[in-house]
Amino acid sequence: MKQTLKQGTKRVRAKTNSKSNSNEEEEEEEEEEEKEDVRTIEDAKRELTKGIKYGKKMKARFQSERVEDKGLPLADSLVLISASCAIAICSIQLKHTPAWLREEWLREIPRDVLPNFPAVVAACVHGSKLAMFWIVGALAAKAYEVEAYDADYPEAIKRTVKAGCFACGSLILVEQASLRKSLEEIIGRGASTEYEFGTNVAADLLINSKTSDLILDCFVSAISMLLWRTIRWNSSVPDDV
Repeated sequence: MKQTLKQGTKRVRAKTNSKSNSNEEEEEEEEEEEKEDVRTIEDAKRELTKGIKYGKKMKARFQSERVEDKGLPLADSLVLISASCAIAICSIQLKHTPAWLREEWLREIPRDVLPNFPAVVAACVHGSKLAMFWIVGALAAKAYEVEAYDADYPEAIKRTVKAGCFACGSLILVEQASLRKSLEEIIGRGASTEYEFGTNVAADLLINSKTSDLILDCFVSAISMLLWRTIRWNSSVPDDV
């Protein structure tokens, strides 16, 4: 009897000890989960603060009041419009026109006096589009501050390249969206469907045309703006009143 009582007592103690151990483990797990939740909340608040600071920094960059030369954005735009006109002239001579010279709305423009007047209009419109992307990139790269054109030459080129990279990236994103929409109209499938090159002749021609036009725009714009900003850096312009 005594032995059975002792054995029963040991079993009860073992059960109580196991229960207490399991309770302690559960409490420790709950504490760890609470600590992880606190860390997660703190990390989220920290990342939110960093995001707000970065957003304010980018907003201030695009809303920069330091445009020392008030005529420089207009001059940049005219340079890019001239570059588009040069592309139009060369492509017409070579009889290999880009897609923006073959738009449907250009057929409605009268060409009685000037046969190539629609090409001039298309070049001005396309050049204005490139100028819009360039101005946004120049604001992001601080290319309208006096240090971008009236300081060291490497700094002027550096800011010009930064502005051009931002402008080309923005142009590529917009052209990708336009190309995707055009492909959906040609192949008749939704945006979620991936297209395999070589399955549709019309789609392949559109992709090749858009890609070549995009490469040409980026190359000509880069050369034009680098030359123009070099000339602007090397020339003395009176300060704005």
